[in-house]
Amino acid sequence: MSVIRILDGFSGVEQGAHPCTDGQGSIRVYPLFDGVKALLLQLETHGFLEERPQRDGLEINFCVNGRFESRFSARDLAVLKPGDMAVSTFDGIHGLQSQSDFPLGYYEGLCIDVDCAAAEGWMRRNVAPLACDCALLRQNLLGSGWYAAAIAGPRCEHVFRELFENLPYFDRRTLTLKILELFSLLERIPRAELSREYCSAEQLRLAKHLRDHLLTDRNNYVSLARLAEEHQISVSHLQRLFRQIYGMPVYHYIREYRLEQAAVELLNSRKRIVEIAMDAGYDSASKFSAAFKSRYGVSPSLYRSAAGKEPKWDIQTKTE
Repeated sequence: MSVIRILDGFSGVEQGAHPCTDGQGSIRVYPLFDGVKALLLQLETHGFLEERPQRDGLEINFCVNGRFESRFSARDLAVLKPGDMAVSTFDGIHGLQSQSDFPLGYYEGLCIDVDCAAAEGWMRRNVAPLACDCALLRQNLLGSGWYAAAIAGPRCEHVFRELFENLPYFDRRTLTLKILELFSLLERIPRAELSREYCSAEQLRLAKHLRDHLLTDRNNYVSLARLAEEHQISVSHLQRLFRQIYGMPVYHYIREYRLEQAAVELLNSRKRIVEIAMDAGYDSASKFSAAFKSRYGVSPSLYRSAAGKEPKWDIQTKTE
């Protein structure tokens, strides 16, 4: 059976397991103070189903590597790429069940789980000058909505990555200070940067169909024009819809996605680099190498040789 192991981050003791679509992975849970847990996700699966029955809570997710698509309903979809964050509220009404999908087959991320009442009480008793008002935090991040997703921004991303990379090494006091720093930054982040327009179920289906179609068809522009014609909308409207849902232009998304697939192939297969380049849509290894180095900072051959036999998330963290 394919399962994700749930571990206590500080002791390493297994606390349970969660079924997943395929593969495996681990979620390490670090209880930091009353009402706040940090979860380190290192997954090799295409997805799992999650129940969300809690009330008076917040969940803050940050994508480190891979792609994360969380569907809450027919029209509510959070799509994260590396450097993005998503915020959702537990209110006992919205998103009671969510389907998390990882289209690249792996995911590394950080999740901050907040029980608002318990967290506020602890902060007021123990760190009053640094205490966060969870109601104001939720209002600033979500307004009248219940979830939002966007680029984290350089200051928040720096703290997210610090937490992700150092959860196993920092002591609880240092980690608590980093969480308080993150809350302080999130209290001041402009809400406009987290806005996400709703779209209809049909629009969502169309954008996902376009993405899946273009990822399997190398003649992208013809495909885009043909799909727009099939659905009786303009190419520009289709492009706007795609950007609304996936947060970037069509061809930027396709290029980034294929480079990420190539990075997975470099670490997990013995294919020649020229084969991986062709699979990624490049007509020469040199063009692929230039694009890959621009994205990852090293050439494909160095990326592969640096990996050795280390776990995927170890080497990718080191090469950020």
